[in-house]
Amino acid sequence: MTATAFWMSLLIASGGPEEREEISQYGITWILDRPAPAGRYVTGDWWVVGPVTVKAVVPAPAPGRNGSVVDPPAGEKQGYDDRIAGFDPALRASFPLILRPGQSLVTAASLERVGDRTPDTVPDQYARGPLRTAAVLTVVEKPPPADAFRPGYVGSWKETFPAGRIRRDLLPRLEPPGPLPEAAPLERVLERIWLDHQREWVNRMMHPLENMPDYGREIAQIVSTVGLLLLVDDPGGRHERILLRFLQKGIDYYAAVRSHDDLWVANGGHNSGRKWPILFAGLMLGHEGMAHVKATFQEDQQTYRGRGFRGQTVLWRITLKNPNSGHEEVDPATWKTFGRGDNNGLKAEGYRKLNGPTWVGQALAARLTGMMESWDHPPFFEYVDRWVSEEGTKAAGHPFVTAMWEHYRGRADEIGRSVRARRDGH
Repeated sequence: MTATAFWMSLLIASGGPEEREEISQYGITWILDRPAPAGRYVTGDWWVVGPVTVKAVVPAPAPGRNGSVVDPPAGEKQGYDDRIAGFDPALRASFPLILRPGQSLVTAASLERVGDRTPDTVPDQYARGPLRTAAVLTVVEKPPPADAFRPGYVGSWKETFPAGRIRRDLLPRLEPPGPLPEAAPLERVLERIWLDHQREWVNRMMHPLENMPDYGREIAQIVSTVGLLLLVDDPGGRHERILLRFLQKGIDYYAAVRSHDDLWVANGGHNSGRKWPILFAGLMLGHEGMAHVKATFQEDQQTYRGRGFRGQTVLWRITLKNPNSGHEEVDPATWKTFGRGDNNGLKAEGYRKLNGPTWVGQALAARLTGMMESWDHPPFFEYVDRWVSEEGTKAAGHPFVTAMWEHYRGRADEIGRSVRARRDGH
C-alpha cells in the first residue's frame, strides 16, 4: 500500500462524526447521558463534541481501582490505582462528570492481582504494575480535521496538529542496509497511550500491561529502533502507521513536560527514551517548543565530560547523587567498595552496560536529521561514539540498529546537514 492509498483508506474508515451514547476502546467504555457527535483522531483515539456528561464508566470505578483522571498532572501523584506510589484519591473523577471542550479524560482499567497477564500484554512487560490498560477520551468544541493528531492527554497544553503538517521532506529516506524490523509488532506497541507521566522510577508501576513495556530499557529500545526505521526510504507506505503513532508519542511526552519538566531523572535504566520522540515530533511538525524542548532527561544527566580512570574523556554515571556516581573516575579494582552497600561501582557499571545498547539508535537518528544542536547535550553523542567503539558489534540492542550504525555513522553528520538545510530553507 502506498502512502497515498494508506491515507485514503484511513479517511474512508474514519468517516464523519456519528452520534454516540457509548464510546468504547480497549475494553473501556464511557457512557454519556445523551448521544453526542464523536469520531476518531488519526491515531485511533476518540474525541467527542462537548460539553458532555459522562454518567458512567466501564469497568466501574472501585475503591483504589479503575481510576479516571481529567487532564492528569505530571509529577509525583496519580489517581489510577492505590497500588501505585503517589496515589491521590482527590485526582479521581467521580460520575456523573461534566466534561468541557479542551479537557481529556484518562481512564485506567485495573487488574485484580498484580502479576497477572492478559492475552494482549505487550512483549517485554515484567507485569509489576496493577493496570491492564488505559485510554483517553478528548472533548472538543467542534469536530477536528480528519487528519488531526490527538492533543496531549497530560495537563493543560492541548495544541492540535494536522497530519498534513508533517514535514516529510525532512525524512532522509535512506537506503536500507539490510532486513528491516517487522512493522506489525511496532505498530502494536505504539498503538495505545503510553501512560508515562509520573516522576522518577515509580512510573514503571503505572505503565499498563497492554499499552507499553514497563521498564525504561525496553521503552528506549523501541524508540531507538523506530527512530531509525522512520528514516529509511518507504515508497510503499508500510511504516505510515508507525510514523503517526510515534509522532503522537512525542506530542504526549511534550504535554507531560509542559506540566512538569523534571520527570525522567537519571536513575539506573528506568528513564531513557523520552527525549527523542519529542524532538522528532518537533522536527516533523515544525514546532519550536518540541524541537528545542527544555526538561530533565536521563540520557543527559547520565553523560558528562570528565577524566576517566582509563583515560576516557566522556563518562557515564548512574545518577547525580548516588554514592556510586562517578564510578568511571576511579580504579575498577575499587568498585566493590566504591559507594555504599550494594550501591557500589559494580552495580553502576552493570547499569552502564544495560543502557548503552538502547542509546545507539537515538544518537544516530538525531545525527541523521540534523538535530544534534536541538538535543543540546554534546556529551551524550560523544559517549555513544565511545560506547560503540568499545563494544563493537555488541553495542546496539537490535541487528537493524547495528546495521544502520555501521552503514551510516560515517556520513551521518553530512546527511544531517542536508536535512537541516532543507528545514531552514537553504
